[in-house]
Amino acid sequence: MLESRRNFLKASGFTAALVAGQSSLFAKTAPMKIENAKEYYPNGSFSENMYRNEFGFTYGKKEEHGFAYHCVNCQGNCAWEIWAQNGVITRENQSARYPIINPKVPDYNPRGCNKGVQHSQVMYEKDRILYPMKRVGPRGGGKWKRISWDEAATEVAQKLYDTMIDPKKGPDKITVHAGTGLLTEGRRGGVLRFSTQIGASRIYPSSYLGDMFSGAAVAYGEGNMGCTYDFFFNTSVAIMWGANPSATRIPDAHFVWEGKYNGAKIVVITPEFNASASRAHLWVPIKPGTDNFLAMSIINELISKKLYMPEAVKTYTDLPFLVNLEDKRMLRRSDIEHAKDEKEHEKFEEQFYCWNKNTNSITLMPGTEGSDKKTIRLKDKDWNIDPVLEGVWEVKLANGKTAKVTTAFELLKAEAAKFDAKSTQKITGVSPSIVTELANDIAKEKVVEITTGFALNKYFNGILNGWNIASICGLTGRYGPRGGLNTENEFQLTGLDVLAGFAGKYKARFGSGFLGEYMFGNGEKVFDETFSDADIKRAQGINKNEYKAILHEMIKEGAEYAKDPKKAKRGKAYWMPEVALLVADSKFRRNKATQYRKEFMKNINYFAYVDYRFSETAIYADILLPAKAHYEVWDVRSSPGYHRFTNLAKPVVNLKPVGEAKDEWSMFALLAEKLENIAKNGPVKKVPDPMYTKNGVRELDIFFQEYTNKDDESQGLLEPELGTDKLAVEAALDKCEQYAPYTIEKMEKSGGFLVLNEKAAKTSPLYADKPFSSWEDQMFKFERFETLSGRQTFYVDHPVWIKLGCMVNTARQPIADNNASHPFTLLTPHARWSIHANYKNSRILQRLQRGKPWVAINRKVAKAKGIKDGDDVRIFNKMGQFFAMAKVSSSAPLDSLVMEDGWEPNMFKGMRGPNDCVPMSLNLLEMSDNWGHLKFGGLWDGNQYAYDGAVNIEKAKA
Repeated sequence: MLESRRNFLKASGFTAALVAGQSSLFAKTAPMKIENAKEYYPNGSFSENMYRNEFGFTYGKKEEHGFAYHCVNCQGNCAWEIWAQNGVITRENQSARYPIINPKVPDYNPRGCNKGVQHSQVMYEKDRILYPMKRVGPRGGGKWKRISWDEAATEVAQKLYDTMIDPKKGPDKITVHAGTGLLTEGRRGGVLRFSTQIGASRIYPSSYLGDMFSGAAVAYGEGNMGCTYDFFFNTSVAIMWGANPSATRIPDAHFVWEGKYNGAKIVVITPEFNASASRAHLWVPIKPGTDNFLAMSIINELISKKLYMPEAVKTYTDLPFLVNLEDKRMLRRSDIEHAKDEKEHEKFEEQFYCWNKNTNSITLMPGTEGSDKKTIRLKDKDWNIDPVLEGVWEVKLANGKTAKVTTAFELLKAEAAKFDAKSTQKITGVSPSIVTELANDIAKEKVVEITTGFALNKYFNGILNGWNIASICGLTGRYGPRGGLNTENEFQLTGLDVLAGFAGKYKARFGSGFLGEYMFGNGEKVFDETFSDADIKRAQGINKNEYKAILHEMIKEGAEYAKDPKKAKRGKAYWMPEVALLVADSKFRRNKATQYRKEFMKNINYFAYVDYRFSETAIYADILLPAKAHYEVWDVRSSPGYHRFTNLAKPVVNLKPVGEAKDEWSMFALLAEKLENIAKNGPVKKVPDPMYTKNGVRELDIFFQEYTNKDDESQGLLEPELGTDKLAVEAALDKCEQYAPYTIEKMEKSGGFLVLNEKAAKTSPLYADKPFSSWEDQMFKFERFETLSGRQTFYVDHPVWIKLGCMVNTARQPIADNNASHPFTLLTPHARWSIHANYKNSRILQRLQRGKPWVAINRKVAKAKGIKDGDDVRIFNKMGQFFAMAKVSSSAPLDSLVMEDGWEPNMFKGMRGPNDCVPMSLNLLEMSDNWGHLKFGGLWDGNQYAYDGAVNIEKAKA
């Protein structure tokens, strides 16, 4: 049966009709004329009857209710009760049953937002994928053929098998990846398990989204830290730097404003005047991409006015560490002593010195990566160290030479002096008086929390934004109960590898997110055509030829490391797959430059896509596999750590199926079964893959048995049976230590959630009656940070960082060339009316805004260009163009255009969206690797940037 996309979408309308058919229940009675409304009002029978009818219909039977949250890339993770009538979801209701941890702190009830509250209607929209579909005609042509699940699973499994056994291809030519439309601990595990088992490559989502807090990772050894949002209630100062919680953290924003009522000063630092800025005590309008300059001016103010905390700096940071003034490397034990063998030399390379005031000589600092003393305590029974922060000394090296050394603090002080507030004002637009105010607020108040929004990572020099802001916290001793940097807290969950792992038998083939997409999309071509030598010098401090020479060497190292991690020098791994099986991944919306999609289509010869809705990605697939939506599945979700609860998804009883959609576990179990059958009857039953398997092979002839833990080895280890979404939830609850003692039944009785136990704590205790904040263990117990120095990092002596002049905190200007031809920065902050692309097509939410893609333009700019509110406008640069509706607003800065993220290309004229004007690029700081704690993995990767497109705007021609 051949169907166009239009007919395909028409067919899916039957589900919506089930709900629409009950509309008479909500019909209004005939209008009545009321002479005295005030006198009549107490009756209220009309309103009461209407709401009673609505409630009676939507409520259904209590025993049939389900639970859910929304696993799209939203950080809310809110508990909802799901109601149904006659097997059809009628509405979602906020659970509002979270426990109160402390009567003196506001609680988390209720959680939810305008997006989650209408998912029950979105799941019955006409863009729902109902059946397995096979493309007929060219990719993107919109013609599909409905096929059976057996046909679809057999075809996909055969493609995977053929690629696996091809001697010229193999597992690394396959990518099986779950995007951020599926962020859960349960269902996501089904996709990751299949990916790991087959040996397919997958990339880090935070990296390709531009959500990797790389600057924080430099400072602390990991990027995800901070607090639960109830911590804001007792803050003295809360700074929202590049963040807008009133619009994008709707379930949690009340804590910020309750903190305001409790006496906290609220500061918002953003280029645009947003919803949070309108409620803050202080809004600091900053020029886009100059946040690292503002942070450096604050650092200079802290140091020059001696507002920093010397004892905290000595104890918790590497600023007392000595640096050789000649080669700019930190003074290591290997510089002072000869090691007896290579193993000892490696340890000496990770031990560092300070100048000890008590002995007036160099002293090894405890707690470094190579030290036997695993504490950062400066005074103990065997040592008494008082590090000196300022000075220059001479030391004798192991080779007999003498070297001049100083402290990292001295170098930071000298570098920060270049960024005094008066000088940086020309770049940032922030006056010196505001810099002084911010420095004093941060240094002198009792509890200060600085939240960095995801937008700060999305500039070319976003790594410096994050690192410099983290360093402000380090200078002022902001750890634990004193506050500090808040990026995105994560709690510790152990035992969940039972879902995605294989007890070490198979290893995941991880690739870099930002580098992988750059290479796959031929990003260098875009980069070369977009950025000049002057652009590179401005943003990186070296010329374009030098930049490219270093970059090419780094890319080469990454490719070699991917092939042989045991022998090659560590680098950012990436692969170039030919077969793709993607799940809930808005790949063609999030990637920059239109040419990415073209390159993807050229490189991928077979593309299967899994989703519950017909997204931009689905348009270009070869085969579509329909997934169940959030209210139709069993699942659990814990992340992120904005609260201490894990929410349950449980479908309502007797729910009518929506088409032939499957949950991810059942779907991939079917694929596994087909693959096993093909292998049993095929020429090859085991595929060699020595680098990523314990036994050197992948056993395709028992693939389904291994996937479901029904093979002999798994049975012998008493591994739980897998293969459905409910089995996965049961296994997670049984194996995850932090979920104890909860079961599904106990979660249902509590209201669809569990409370994480104390074992979820990471870097601080998770108290039963206090909000959580990171780094209390380091502050009070002197536990080391997971960094090379064991402390917060202010100095990185990686050769590339030294060459770029970035070994200590500094600032660099944006790479985008905002000139007379293209004077505006295109800002795309997170949206109020969608979760990225999810819900962008919701009729309800579109009615609450313009209903089509719009771009905010400052009133003065609009007047100068002859643009009126509601006009169609053309936004363009030398890369490309797109069209949108003008929204004339004083909230947009004079030098920028503001467009909420999430609009998919198919929603624009000519299917060309804002990414047509955004280039691809790589920062050498984020590309650097193989130094201390900066080693490629989930905690250290780079970002894909979104704010490097300089554009112009004009009224569109009729």
